[in-house]
Amino acid sequence: MLYIVEKALNEIEAMPRDERESFAHLDHEIDEAVEKLKALKDKLMDEAGKK
Repeated sequence: MLYIVEKALNEIEAMPRDERESFAHLDHEIDEAVEKLKALKDKLMDEAGKK
């Protein structure tokens, strides 16, 4: 899932600037989602290591 979000972010960044500006409000949402997914991944890895 993290891969999908990062790929979407890369696609948005590759757009021409005028098109990208219409997606500017999504940058913050995507960044938050990526951070939450990374935290979840770390938590799951820690829990898997404890078993």
